Amino acid sequence: MTAPTRVWTWEDALKLPDGERYEVINGELKERTMSYRSSEIASIFVELLRAWARAHQPGRVTGSDGGFTIFPWTAGDVRMPDAAYISKERLPRSPARGWVSVAPELTVEVISPNDLFSDAEDKAKDYIRAGVDLVWVVVPNSRSVHIWRRDGSRSIVQAGEVLSGENVLPGFEMPVTELFEEETED
Repeated sequence: MTAPTRVWTWEDALKLPDGERYEVINGELKERTMSYRSSEIASIFVELLRAWARAHQPGRVTGSDGGFTIFPWTAGDVRMPDAAYISKERLPRSPARGWVSVAPELTVEVISPNDLFSDAEDKAKDYIRAGVDLVWVVVPNSRSVHIWRRDGSRSIVQAGEVLSGENVLPGFEMPVTELFEEETED
């Protein structure tokens, strides 16, 4: 006989001594692990998104520790994208503690060596379903960014092409090659 599986919630995760290091996906506790390279790529996005927000549309930019509880079909879940942007219109002030319960305009996921693309794809679909307007999944091995949009369309941009914030982040553009200029071993 197998022991019953515990169903975790984001509230349970926050009670752990290092609970802010975990996502809760479909009631399962998942430790967040990033490689050096994926963390570096996420940092590039945080830096560029902050600069864009200062110049174009004030808002909050978070790194991989910023969590969102925007999934009503699994109300106890929390996801922590590697980078995210949320406008002041959606989030008028910072939450005091815990996670944000308002969908950001953009989330970014960077595939680490131990990540499965199918898991990132599932996250992207969940973000869109929860009201995120634009999701970028960075795949370092193929030097590409997979794009999911709220209207259901998808595309891929490769090194040598330009990643655009489209109508979600007007004026945001960056050559995809910039993400992969200084390739290092993971």
